[in-house]
Amino acid sequence: MAAQVYTVYTMGTSSKRTTVLTIRIPRALDRRLSAEARRLRRTRSEAARAILDAALNAESPDPVAEAHRQSLLASRQDADQDTLDFIAAVADDRGWR
Repeated sequence: MAAQVYTVYTMGTSSKRTTVLTIRIPRALDRRLSAEARRLRRTRSEAARAILDAALNAESPDPVAEAHRQSLLASRQDADQDTLDFIAAVADDRGWR
């Protein structure tokens, strides 16, 4: 993978201060960004800003809560009990008692 380049500096030419971020991205991602900008009828910068804003403001799931949610889902499934019942029915347990 090619080296990553990040350049950040502040522009003070307007009343609204902005920061310029320069990054290197793969061509495939560049094509996807361009397509998204065309779809939104925005500039690439506006599209990238919107995508970054949405991603960084997205609520990240609490890992403990997510583990609990998945545990509850798994505990409601009969697959484990079905598997144990099958093993008990077909297992040759002679000599193991």
